[in-house]
Amino acid sequence: MKPQAFLLSHSIFTLAEFAAAVRGRGRAAATVHSHLARWLRQGRIARVKRGVFVRREAGTGGSAALDLIALASRMAPDAAVAYHTALEAHGTAQSLFERLTFVSWTKARPMTFRGRQFVPVRPRASLLNGDRGEAWIERADRSGLEIRLTDPERTVADVLDRPDLAGGVDEVWRSLLSVPALDTGHLEEYVRLLGSRTLAARVGFFLESRREELAVPTPVLERLRLLIPRSPVLLDRRRRGRLVARWALIVPEDLLRTQDGVAQ
Repeated sequence: MKPQAFLLSHSIFTLAEFAAAVRGRGRAAATVHSHLARWLRQGRIARVKRGVFVRREAGTGGSAALDLIALASRMAPDAAVAYHTALEAHGTAQSLFERLTFVSWTKARPMTFRGRQFVPVRPRASLLNGDRGEAWIERADRSGLEIRLTDPERTVADVLDRPDLAGGVDEVWRSLLSVPALDTGHLEEYVRLLGSRTLAARVGFFLESRREELAVPTPVLERLRLLIPRSPVLLDRRRRGRLVARWALIVPEDLLRTQDGVAQ
């Protein structure tokens, strides 16, 4: 691809993406860097951080109409949009946040761009130990750009595991009520890999609360019940509630009132 054509088709890009596109035409690394340096001098692009750039639109005085979720997915070489930002990308989040979160094994630092915070989170060690991190990452199109994000099953488990990274339990619960479909076996496999009994209880309770809508098989629920803690744990560590004995889970009263037919 010619450099000019690449720039016109990429409002957000990394050095690696640009190099792969134009060096395929036999251009040397020096040529790649010379194009970037010239575009920076001309004000045609802006550097977000080392190796990450956005196109500046003529006459706007800045980088216009940027998809910041697509930008978050380029904040590290292995970045994948996660937690509340993944809920937004999947279209189930109930609120829009100023903070955008991505998972990465690299030593990316939090930063602010255009008034929005971009926050890296290191994945659970069990994903690295099992070399399974990519099994729950998918690719999607955002504004004509490919992004990496946690798949629906991992997103559900992650926000129940770390609701503090997704706006709190109330935001998480409202958002998860909009999830249209799940591969419950794939979700169960992820819960098993993480090895958290508290997470097993939270995921099991959620799946049972939406058993009919998500067509959750009974064996999945029964296998998750074998993984729950021996002593009750809190769904929301900041609030007390009522014990749902089947899941050894203490659930805030207001969330229980939204559930019909959940086993107590």
